[in-house]
Amino acid sequence: MFSVSGLYSGLDVNSMVNALVNAERAPIESRLNRNEQSYTLELTAVGQLKSSLSSFQSSLQRLNSIENFSQRAASVSDDSVITASVNNASVNNASVNNASVNNSAVAGSYTFTVDQLASRHQLASEGVADSETIGTGTASFTVNGETFSVALASGDDTLTGLRDAINNAEDNTTIKAAIINDNGQQRLMLNSLESGTDNAVSMDLSGLTGGTVSLGTFTELQPAQNASIRFGSGASAITISSPDNKLEDVIDGVTLDLKAVSVSPITLDISQDKGSVSSAIQSFADTWNSLKSTFSDLTGYNGVSAGTLNGDAQTRLLESQLRRELSNLFGESGDPFRSLGDLGLETTQTGDLTVNSSKLDAALSENFDALADIFAGEDGLMTRLEERLTPYLEGGGSIAQREDRLNESLSDIADDRLDLEARLVRTQSFYQQQFLAMENLLASLSGTSQWLTNNLASLNSSNNQ
Repeated sequence: MFSVSGLYSGLDVNSMVNALVNAERAPIESRLNRNEQSYTLELTAVGQLKSSLSSFQSSLQRLNSIENFSQRAASVSDDSVITASVNNASVNNASVNNASVNNSAVAGSYTFTVDQLASRHQLASEGVADSETIGTGTASFTVNGETFSVALASGDDTLTGLRDAINNAEDNTTIKAAIINDNGQQRLMLNSLESGTDNAVSMDLSGLTGGTVSLGTFTELQPAQNASIRFGSGASAITISSPDNKLEDVIDGVTLDLKAVSVSPITLDISQDKGSVSSAIQSFADTWNSLKSTFSDLTGYNGVSAGTLNGDAQTRLLESQLRRELSNLFGESGDPFRSLGDLGLETTQTGDLTVNSSKLDAALSENFDALADIFAGEDGLMTRLEERLTPYLEGGGSIAQREDRLNESLSDIADDRLDLEARLVRTQSFYQQQFLAMENLLASLSGTSQWLTNNLASLNSSNNQ
């Protein structure tokens, strides 16, 4: 490290150089620190506001569709007979653990009896010792009009060989075979891959010859059977049959998953899913209260300190716009609802939204369609709030642009710090060179002074002789 000694001047040159450099550093670095802190605090505040606005926007989306108000809920009297299933054909569906429904389901009560469950055909051969052969040749199998054949050669003409040939047949899409070990003997089990009477398994093993045993007659372990449900009783009963245990649209918009035969009639109740709407409205109130708290924290003043965005025009404008939409009246005089308070969404003295359960339940029960129109209609509250938020939250919106500007400013400060350090290195070098020149001059003057002193002393000595 380069340094200059104060041998001739007697000064602490290095300390003086450092002091001069630091004197130039201090005001610039202080300004950069202040700006960096200000930009960082503002960027953090904008991020908090953006997060809170995004949560509020998500709560709007749950209420911003008439279809969401058309959802249905279903319940059954015995969920051991019918259990939940997923209706993939419907985006908007609601279920209460017993059946899946979509918004085309008609509200009402339906009573039926599950007489029979669908089952897959299952057969088993007679038992044979694992050392026995069953013959070479060709065996064929037919399910629902589709036939495939397998060939057994010598060495593969065992029960295991037949099982593998069935399972590995490229044109077999209907049967799986397995070996059952039964008290030292083996049985071949055939399982249909699909349930229903049309998927019964038939076979022709007459083409297998020369074996030590015959597989004989296969025993039916489980029949190929359709599911059957019955509406009503007696001669007027309506019986519905299905090849599997999932019945779709027997009742419009309803999917039933059958799990057991019913001992007594089952009741299925379908109703408007008011619970999900009530939950969405509560979520809307909660996220608004959270957003309002964020506005207060960021823009408020408590008499001692101010929020980071206190006086920020952009934030105050957005808050004002949202509050105005929430306080606007709906519809016309005489309509069942004119304000959020009529719906059960009441405003407290602090500006929070609170849900009046009795009012909301009454609105859901008595004027469900009108409530849906207020929230999700063409010019509904959710649409208007969404329109206020979109310019701020969309890609390239005002908040994103603000974040970009702040990040750019922070990047500029980082560049300024690098420039400052480079300039101070040059400044330090300049001062060191100046002090070095001074020390060299003092050294030269010291030498001259010593020469003069010596010569004068010599002259004085000569004159005294």
